[in-house]
Amino acid sequence: MSNPAPHTSWPDRLLAWLRGRQKSAARWPVLQVEVTSRCLMRCSFCPNKPLGAAWRHADLPWEVFRDHIGPHLGRFELIYLQGWGEPLLHRDLWQMVRLAKAAGCRVGFTSCGGLLTEENVARILAEGVDLLSVSFAGASAGVHQSLRIGSNFEGLVANVRRLTERRAAVPGASLHLELHYLMMRPNMHELPAFVRLAADLGADEAVATNLTYAFTPELDNLRVFGPSPEPAHLALVAEAEREAARLGIKFRAYPLTASDAVMACDAQPTETAFINSLGQVTPCVYLGMPVIKPAPRYFEGADRPLTPLSFGDVRDGLLAAWEGRPRKAFCAAFQRRKTSAHASLLFAVAEGELPAMPPPPEPCQHCYKMLGV
Repeated sequence: MSNPAPHTSWPDRLLAWLRGRQKSAARWPVLQVEVTSRCLMRCSFCPNKPLGAAWRHADLPWEVFRDHIGPHLGRFELIYLQGWGEPLLHRDLWQMVRLAKAAGCRVGFTSCGGLLTEENVARILAEGVDLLSVSFAGASAGVHQSLRIGSNFEGLVANVRRLTERRAAVPGASLHLELHYLMMRPNMHELPAFVRLAADLGADEAVATNLTYAFTPELDNLRVFGPSPEPAHLALVAEAEREAARLGIKFRAYPLTASDAVMACDAQPTETAFINSLGQVTPCVYLGMPVIKPAPRYFEGADRPLTPLSFGDVRDGLLAAWEGRPRKAFCAAFQRRKTSAHASLLFAVAEGELPAMPPPPEPCQHCYKMLGV
Protein backbone atom coordinates (compact mmCIF):
# COMPACT_ATOMS: atom_id res chain seq x y z
CA MET A 1 0.00 0.00 0.00
CA SER A 2 1.57 3.28 -1.08
CA ASN A 3 1.61 6.31 1.20
CA PRO A 4 -0.66 9.22 0.19
CA ALA A 5 1.12 12.11 -1.48
CA PRO A 6 2.02 14.83 1.04
CA HIS A 7 0.31 18.20 0.95
CA THR A 8 2.51 21.26 0.51
CA SER A 9 0.07 24.09 1.13
CA TRP A 10 1.60 25.70 4.22
CA PRO A 11 4.72 27.89 4.12
CA ASP A 12 8.03 26.10 4.53
CA ARG A 13 9.11 28.82 6.93
CA LEU A 14 6.31 27.88 9.33
CA LEU A 15 7.35 24.23 9.29
CA ALA A 16 10.97 25.18 9.88
CA TRP A 17 9.95 27.44 12.77
CA LEU A 18 7.90 24.67 14.36
CA ARG A 19 10.65 22.09 14.00
CA GLY A 20 13.15 24.50 15.50
CA ARG A 21 11.22 25.19 18.70
CA GLN A 22 13.08 24.35 21.87
CA LYS A 23 11.87 21.04 23.27
CA SER A 24 12.80 22.05 26.80
CA ALA A 25 9.93 24.51 27.13
CA ALA A 26 7.17 23.36 29.50
CA ARG A 27 4.02 22.28 27.67
CA TRP A 28 0.36 22.35 28.59
CA PRO A 29 -1.37 18.97 28.45
CA VAL A 30 -4.07 19.29 25.77
CA LEU A 31 -5.34 21.61 23.09
CA GLN A 32 -8.65 20.33 21.74
CA VAL A 33 -9.76 21.78 18.43
CA GLU A 34 -13.19 21.17 16.98
CA VAL A 35 -12.33 21.02 13.31
CA THR A 36 -16.00 20.64 12.36
CA SER A 37 -19.39 20.68 14.06
CA ARG A 38 -20.94 18.71 11.20
CA CYS A 39 -21.84 15.05 11.49
CA LEU A 40 -23.51 12.49 9.24
CA MET A 41 -25.40 10.75 12.03
CA ARG A 42 -28.38 11.64 14.21
CA CYS A 43 -27.46 10.12 17.55
CA SER A 44 -30.35 10.22 20.01
CA PHE A 45 -28.19 11.68 22.77
CA CYS A 46 -26.33 14.35 20.74
CA PRO A 47 -27.63 17.93 20.32
CA ASN A 48 -26.09 18.25 16.84
CA LYS A 49 -29.38 17.70 15.01
CA PRO A 50 -32.14 18.17 17.66
CA LEU A 51 -31.23 21.81 18.36
CA GLY A 52 -32.14 22.62 14.77
CA ALA A 53 -31.43 26.16 13.56
CA ALA A 54 -29.77 27.06 16.88
CA TRP A 55 -26.88 24.75 15.99
CA ARG A 56 -24.12 26.28 13.88
CA HIS A 57 -22.75 23.72 11.45
CA ALA A 58 -19.27 24.90 10.51
CA ASP A 59 -15.78 23.80 9.54
CA LEU A 60 -12.84 25.58 11.12
CA PRO A 61 -11.02 27.09 8.12
CA TRP A 62 -7.60 25.63 7.39
CA GLU A 63 -6.17 29.15 7.22
CA VAL A 64 -7.36 29.85 10.78
CA PHE A 65 -5.80 26.63 12.02
CA ARG A 66 -2.54 27.27 10.13
CA ASP A 67 -2.10 30.98 10.91
CA HIS A 68 -3.65 31.39 14.37
CA ILE A 69 -3.31 27.97 16.01
CA GLY A 70 -0.28 26.58 14.17
CA PRO A 71 2.31 28.92 15.75
CA HIS A 72 1.21 27.77 19.24
CA LEU A 73 0.92 24.01 18.70
CA GLY A 74 4.32 23.37 20.23
CA ARG A 75 3.05 24.67 23.56
CA PHE A 76 0.85 21.56 24.00
CA GLU A 77 1.58 17.87 24.44
CA LEU A 78 -1.56 16.54 22.72
CA ILE A 79 -3.61 18.11 19.95
CA TYR A 80 -7.05 16.51 19.86
CA LEU A 81 -8.92 17.37 16.66
CA GLN A 82 -12.51 16.74 17.68
CA GLY A 83 -15.55 18.39 19.20
CA TRP A 84 -19.23 17.86 18.39
CA GLY A 85 -18.72 16.73 14.78
CA GLU A 86 -17.01 14.04 12.71
CA PRO A 87 -13.40 15.10 12.02
CA LEU A 88 -13.11 12.91 8.91
CA LEU A 89 -15.62 15.22 7.20
CA HIS A 90 -13.09 18.07 7.18
CA ARG A 91 -11.27 18.23 3.85
CA ASP A 92 -8.10 19.62 5.46
CA LEU A 93 -7.90 17.23 8.41
CA TRP A 94 -4.67 15.62 7.23
CA GLN A 95 -2.96 18.99 6.80
CA MET A 96 -3.90 19.79 10.40
CA VAL A 97 -2.55 16.45 11.59
CA ARG A 98 0.70 17.02 9.74
CA LEU A 99 1.16 20.52 11.09
CA ALA A 100 0.63 19.30 14.67
CA LYS A 101 3.04 16.40 14.18
CA ALA A 102 5.63 18.82 12.79
CA ALA A 103 5.32 20.76 16.05
CA GLY A 104 6.30 17.65 17.98
CA CYS A 105 2.80 17.01 19.34
CA ARG A 106 0.89 13.81 19.80
CA VAL A 107 -2.29 13.94 17.71
CA GLY A 108 -5.63 12.23 18.06
CA PHE A 109 -9.34 12.47 17.34
CA THR A 110 -12.65 10.70 17.88
CA SER A 111 -14.70 9.22 15.06
CA CYS A 112 -18.09 7.58 14.71
CA GLY A 113 -16.28 5.06 12.51
CA GLY A 114 -18.49 5.19 9.45
CA LEU A 115 -15.79 6.99 7.45
CA LEU A 116 -12.95 4.62 8.31
CA THR A 117 -12.61 3.75 4.64
CA GLU A 118 -9.59 2.11 3.06
CA GLU A 119 -8.25 5.54 2.14
CA ASN A 120 -8.80 7.09 5.56
CA VAL A 121 -7.31 4.10 7.36
CA ALA A 122 -4.22 4.43 5.16
CA ARG A 123 -3.99 8.14 6.00
CA ILE A 124 -4.38 7.56 9.73
CA LEU A 125 -1.42 5.19 9.68
CA ALA A 126 0.68 7.13 7.17
CA GLU A 127 0.30 10.46 8.98
CA GLY A 128 1.24 8.95 12.34
CA VAL A 129 -1.99 9.61 14.24
CA ASP A 130 -1.23 8.66 17.84
CA LEU A 131 -4.70 8.22 19.31
CA LEU A 132 -8.00 7.28 17.72
CA SER A 133 -11.22 6.79 19.63
CA VAL A 134 -14.15 5.11 17.91
CA SER A 135 -17.64 5.48 19.38
CA PHE A 136 -20.05 2.62 20.13
CA ALA A 137 -23.45 2.61 21.83
CA GLY A 138 -24.12 -1.12 21.79
CA ALA A 139 -22.55 -4.51 21.23
CA SER A 140 -25.31 -5.58 18.83
CA ALA A 141 -26.79 -3.96 15.75
CA GLY A 142 -30.22 -3.50 17.31
CA VAL A 143 -29.06 -1.62 20.40
CA HIS A 144 -26.29 0.37 18.72
CA GLN A 145 -28.39 1.54 15.78
CA SER A 146 -31.35 2.46 17.99
CA LEU A 147 -29.15 4.99 19.80
CA ARG A 148 -26.67 6.01 17.09
CA ILE A 149 -29.27 6.64 14.44
CA GLY A 150 -27.81 6.54 10.97
CA SER A 151 -24.99 4.20 11.94
CA ASN A 152 -24.41 0.80 10.36
CA PHE A 153 -23.18 -1.50 13.13
CA GLU A 154 -21.88 -4.29 10.89
CA GLY A 155 -20.08 -1.73 8.72
CA LEU A 156 -18.60 -0.10 11.81
CA VAL A 157 -17.28 -3.42 13.09
CA ALA A 158 -15.79 -4.20 9.67
CA ASN A 159 -14.13 -0.77 9.52
CA VAL A 160 -12.51 -1.17 12.94
CA ARG A 161 -11.29 -4.65 12.07
CA ARG A 162 -9.81 -3.30 8.83
CA LEU A 163 -7.97 -0.65 10.83
CA THR A 164 -6.43 -3.08 13.31
CA GLU A 165 -5.44 -5.49 10.54
CA ARG A 166 -3.76 -2.71 8.57
CA ARG A 167 -2.05 -1.43 11.71
CA ALA A 168 -0.62 -4.88 12.42
CA ALA A 169 1.05 -4.78 9.01
CA VAL A 170 2.82 -1.49 9.74
CA PRO A 171 6.03 -2.04 11.76
CA GLY A 172 6.28 0.39 14.66
CA ALA A 173 2.82 1.92 14.14
CA SER A 174 2.19 4.39 16.96
CA LEU A 175 -1.62 4.36 16.82
CA HIS A 176 -3.41 3.66 20.11
CA LEU A 177 -6.98 2.56 19.42
CA GLU A 178 -9.70 3.12 21.99
CA LEU A 179 -13.29 1.98 21.61
CA HIS A 180 -15.67 4.18 23.62
CA TYR A 181 -19.05 3.10 24.95
CA LEU A 182 -21.64 5.57 26.23
CA MET A 183 -23.35 4.00 29.26
CA MET A 184 -27.12 4.52 29.36
CA ARG A 185 -30.10 2.58 30.64
CA PRO A 186 -31.04 1.20 27.19
CA ASN A 187 -27.58 -0.27 26.52
CA MET A 188 -26.07 -0.97 29.94
CA HIS A 189 -26.80 -4.68 29.70
CA GLU A 190 -24.45 -4.97 26.70
CA LEU A 191 -21.40 -3.46 28.41
CA PRO A 192 -19.67 -6.82 29.12
CA ALA A 193 -20.35 -7.91 25.52
CA PHE A 194 -18.83 -4.62 24.31
CA VAL A 195 -15.61 -5.43 26.16
CA ARG A 196 -15.53 -8.83 24.45
CA LEU A 197 -16.14 -7.14 21.09
CA ALA A 198 -13.34 -4.62 21.69
CA ALA A 199 -10.92 -7.43 22.50
CA ASP A 200 -12.00 -9.41 19.44
CA LEU A 201 -11.47 -6.37 17.19
CA GLY A 202 -7.93 -5.86 18.47
CA ALA A 203 -8.49 -2.55 20.25
CA ASP A 204 -5.92 -1.41 22.80
CA GLU A 205 -8.46 -0.15 25.29
CA ALA A 206 -12.20 -0.11 25.98
CA VAL A 207 -13.59 2.95 27.75
CA ALA A 208 -17.09 3.32 29.18
CA THR A 209 -18.26 6.91 29.59
CA ASN A 210 -21.36 8.57 31.05
CA LEU A 211 -24.20 10.59 29.56
CA THR A 212 -23.24 13.93 31.12
CA TYR A 213 -25.23 16.31 28.92
CA ALA A 214 -28.99 15.99 28.44
CA PHE A 215 -31.04 18.40 26.35
CA THR A 216 -34.41 16.86 27.31
CA PRO A 217 -35.79 15.53 30.62
CA GLU A 218 -36.33 12.15 28.94
CA LEU A 219 -32.65 11.96 28.05
CA ASP A 220 -31.69 12.98 31.58
CA ASN A 221 -33.62 9.99 32.86
CA LEU A 222 -31.45 7.62 30.82
CA ARG A 223 -28.24 8.28 32.78
CA VAL A 224 -27.00 5.46 34.99
CA PHE A 225 -24.90 7.47 37.45
CA GLY A 226 -26.11 9.20 40.60
CA PRO A 227 -25.53 9.48 44.36
CA SER A 228 -26.60 5.84 44.74
CA PRO A 229 -26.23 3.91 41.46
CA GLU A 230 -28.40 0.86 40.92
CA PRO A 231 -26.69 -2.34 42.10
CA ALA A 232 -27.45 -4.01 38.76
CA HIS A 233 -25.51 -1.32 36.91
CA LEU A 234 -22.55 -1.59 39.26
CA ALA A 235 -22.61 -5.36 38.77
CA LEU A 236 -22.45 -4.93 34.99
CA VAL A 237 -19.37 -2.70 35.32
CA ALA A 238 -17.77 -5.30 37.58
CA GLU A 239 -18.58 -8.04 35.06
CA ALA A 240 -17.05 -5.94 32.28
CA GLU A 241 -13.90 -5.51 34.37
CA ARG A 242 -13.65 -9.26 34.87
CA GLU A 243 -14.07 -9.87 31.14
CA ALA A 244 -11.35 -7.35 30.36
CA ALA A 245 -8.96 -9.05 32.79
CA ARG A 246 -9.77 -12.45 31.29
CA LEU A 247 -9.23 -11.24 27.73
CA GLY A 248 -6.17 -9.09 28.46
CA ILE A 249 -7.59 -5.78 27.26
CA LYS A 250 -7.36 -2.55 29.21
CA PHE A 251 -10.77 -1.35 30.41
CA ARG A 252 -11.68 1.90 32.07
CA ALA A 253 -15.18 2.81 33.25
CA TYR A 254 -16.09 6.27 34.44
CA PRO A 255 -17.53 6.29 37.99
CA LEU A 256 -21.25 5.71 38.45
CA THR A 257 -21.27 7.23 41.93
CA ALA A 258 -21.65 11.00 41.75
CA SER A 259 -19.85 13.18 44.30
CA ASP A 260 -20.04 16.90 45.03
CA ALA A 261 -16.54 16.82 46.55
CA VAL A 262 -14.77 17.02 43.18
CA MET A 263 -12.46 20.04 42.98
CA ALA A 264 -12.42 20.14 39.16
CA CYS A 265 -13.73 17.90 36.40
CA ASP A 266 -11.52 15.58 34.39
CA ALA A 267 -11.54 18.01 31.46
CA GLN A 268 -8.96 19.99 33.47
CA PRO A 269 -10.36 23.34 32.31
CA THR A 270 -7.61 25.34 34.03
CA GLU A 271 -4.85 23.44 32.22
CA THR A 272 -6.33 22.74 28.80
CA ALA A 273 -8.07 24.71 26.08
CA PHE A 274 -10.86 24.02 23.61
CA ILE A 275 -11.30 25.90 20.35
CA ASN A 276 -14.62 25.33 18.65
CA SER A 277 -15.34 25.31 14.93
CA LEU A 278 -16.26 29.01 15.09
CA GLY A 279 -12.79 29.88 16.40
CA GLN A 280 -13.86 30.65 19.96
CA VAL A 281 -11.38 29.79 22.74
CA THR A 282 -13.43 28.17 25.52
CA PRO A 283 -12.92 26.03 28.65
CA CYS A 284 -14.30 22.75 27.31
CA VAL A 285 -16.43 21.06 24.67
CA TYR A 286 -19.63 21.75 26.63
CA LEU A 287 -19.08 25.46 27.20
CA GLY A 288 -17.82 25.73 23.63
CA MET A 289 -20.97 24.28 22.10
CA PRO A 290 -21.48 25.98 18.69
CA VAL A 291 -24.95 27.42 19.26
CA ILE A 292 -26.42 30.87 18.64
CA LYS A 293 -28.38 30.96 21.91
CA PRO A 294 -28.39 29.15 25.27
CA ALA A 295 -28.87 25.43 24.79
CA PRO A 296 -31.37 23.39 26.81
CA ARG A 297 -29.74 21.38 29.58
CA TYR A 298 -31.30 19.23 32.29
CA PHE A 299 -29.48 18.71 35.55
CA GLU A 300 -30.95 16.51 38.28
CA GLY A 301 -34.39 16.93 36.75
CA ALA A 302 -34.29 20.72 36.51
CA ASP A 303 -33.99 22.86 33.39
CA ARG A 304 -30.61 24.61 33.60
CA PRO A 305 -29.88 26.25 30.21
CA LEU A 306 -26.29 26.08 29.05
CA THR A 307 -24.83 29.41 27.94
CA PRO A 308 -21.60 29.05 25.96
CA LEU A 309 -18.55 30.82 27.39
CA SER A 310 -15.83 32.32 25.21
CA PHE A 311 -12.49 33.72 26.33
CA GLY A 312 -11.99 35.29 22.92
CA ASP A 313 -11.64 34.58 19.22
CA VAL A 314 -8.49 32.69 18.23
CA ARG A 315 -8.13 35.10 15.29
CA ASP A 316 -7.42 37.81 17.85
CA GLY A 317 -4.69 35.72 19.43
CA LEU A 318 -4.72 32.38 21.23
CA LEU A 319 -2.42 33.67 23.96
CA ALA A 320 -4.51 36.81 24.38
CA ALA A 321 -7.51 34.61 25.15
CA TRP A 322 -5.48 32.13 27.24
CA GLU A 323 -3.91 34.83 29.39
CA GLY A 324 -6.77 37.33 29.35
CA ARG A 325 -8.96 38.53 32.19
CA PRO A 326 -12.03 36.33 31.47
CA ARG A 327 -10.02 33.13 31.65
CA LYS A 328 -8.14 34.28 34.73
CA ALA A 329 -11.44 34.96 36.50
CA PHE A 330 -12.73 31.54 35.46
CA CYS A 331 -9.61 29.78 36.74
CA ALA A 332 -9.60 31.79 39.97
CA ALA A 333 -12.84 30.13 41.08
CA PHE A 334 -11.21 26.71 40.76
CA GLN A 335 -8.13 27.95 42.59
CA ARG A 336 -10.29 29.14 45.50
CA ARG A 337 -11.93 25.73 45.53
CA LYS A 338 -8.57 23.98 45.58
CA THR A 339 -7.17 26.24 48.31
CA SER A 340 -10.30 25.71 50.40
CA ALA A 341 -10.01 21.93 50.05
CA HIS A 342 -6.50 21.98 51.48
CA ALA A 343 -7.56 24.27 54.30
CA SER A 344 -10.56 22.04 55.00
CA LEU A 345 -8.32 19.09 55.72
CA LEU A 346 -6.55 21.07 58.44
CA PHE A 347 -9.88 22.32 59.77
CA ALA A 348 -11.28 18.79 59.88
CA VAL A 349 -8.35 17.61 61.95
CA ALA A 350 -8.97 20.36 64.48
CA GLU A 351 -12.77 20.56 64.46
CA GLY A 352 -13.86 17.13 63.22
CA GLU A 353 -15.93 18.33 60.25
CA LEU A 354 -15.44 19.72 56.75
CA PRO A 355 -16.67 23.20 55.81
CA ALA A 356 -18.32 23.67 52.43
CA MET A 357 -16.03 24.35 49.47
CA PRO A 358 -16.50 27.51 47.41
CA PRO A 359 -18.56 26.84 44.26
CA PRO A 360 -16.95 26.25 40.87
CA PRO A 361 -17.33 28.96 38.19
CA GLU A 362 -20.99 29.74 37.54
CA PRO A 363 -21.01 28.13 34.05
CA CYS A 364 -19.86 24.83 35.63
CA GLN A 365 -22.31 24.71 38.50
CA HIS A 366 -24.94 22.62 36.71
CA CYS A 367 -22.64 20.30 34.82
CA TYR A 368 -22.57 16.62 35.69
CA LYS A 369 -18.83 16.52 35.02
CA MET A 370 -18.38 18.45 38.26
CA LEU A 371 -19.77 15.40 40.06
CA GLY A 372 -16.79 13.32 39.00
CA VAL A 373 -18.65 11.13 36.53
